[in-house]
Amino acid sequence: MKKIIPLITFILLGCNSSLHPLPVVHGETMEGEPFIMGKINRQNLLTYEHSKWFYEEYNRYKIPNGWIEKNKASLNEMSLKLFLGTWCEDSEREVPGMLKLIEFSGFDLSKIEMYAVSGEKHTLENYEKGLNITNVPTLIFYKNGKEINRFVEFPNFSLAKDLETIIQGESYKNPYHEIQINE
Repeated sequence: MKKIIPLITFILLGCNSSLHPLPVVHGETMEGEPFIMGKINRQNLLTYEHSKWFYEEYNRYKIPNGWIEKNKASLNEMSLKLFLGTWCEDSEREVPGMLKLIEFSGFDLSKIEMYAVSGEKHTLENYEKGLNITNVPTLIFYKNGKEINRFVEFPNFSLAKDLETIIQGESYKNPYHEIQINE
């Protein structure tokens, strides 16, 4: 029965018929890997023909005991921006768990902006401009309109622990915190 519950929960969360995928640009990496680019929503990840990885990782990810209770209130005071690559193994590994943690915390999904980027970490609309997106996934946390921290590419300890550290306002440096790019 344990294996069925996450799948049922995932299906129920994904069945919001009022939310439709946003229009995106389809492309292909130099290696021939298909991807989408532009502003996206959760439905884009659920309906994109090349995102089987999202379903599998979302259902596989286990939320640690007590994580929701500890982080829900603080997380819900924030807004988020997520940059990911549908072509990117790191995004495939981390984004489903991120979204599961966020969704199960009762986070208002209208307070998260999501962007799928090219291999060069760009969008046609330049949503990434001025945000120093060096690697994906990048999840930026904002409180009162000001960036408080960000998760970049992979965790220092674990996805849940790193996000908890950021949400709780503890000292956290992502693996790329010293890298700045000129835009």
